[in-house]
Amino acid sequence: MTGLGLSLRTVTYHYQDDSVLLEVHNYGNAVMREIMKEISLARIINKEQVNGYSRISLKKYDVWGNETSTTITANASEGILFNYQDPLNGKLHFPTKGRFRGNNQRTITLKDFYADEVDFIRPNLARYANSTWEINMDIEVESAVAPGGTVKELVQFQRIAFMPNRYISPRSLVSGPEGS
Repeated sequence: MTGLGLSLRTVTYHYQDDSVLLEVHNYGNAVMREIMKEISLARIINKEQVNGYSRISLKKYDVWGNETSTTITANASEGILFNYQDPLNGKLHFPTKGRFRGNNQRTITLKDFYADEVDFIRPNLARYANSTWEINMDIEVESAVAPGGTVKELVQFQRIAFMPNRYISPRSLVSGPEGS
């Protein structure tokens, strides 16, 4: 009888853990897809470090030359924010709340978010490298109900984003207060 109880507890734990990790993976992939879309449409990009996370400022122009800007920020408890709101017009929330997360069962935090311009290895690829960015995001899931104690899992996401508008427009590559 004891073996059956332990088996049931282990199966239940793994089901709960897989369910939470699936939501974290779905969130991470959706956010990275949105970041890739925004970067690919942008012409000018600025990056700075704020509270240990990258803040990305993007500027793009429509067909009439009107400028729009997007700011992508990160927060340990709120995840990734676009113009200080949740992604997808406020519909995609950081998965801190939900099934199997209450009563300190599982804690989800954004550990790291950073963006870097890709280094070029040959001079003739410098313009291409200046238009290519590497985006990394790490989300930590800490489970306090694991058999044997607390378990921390790190879910990592990495993407390479190309900015065709920046590559085509040489004016966007000029360093200064507006672009880097």
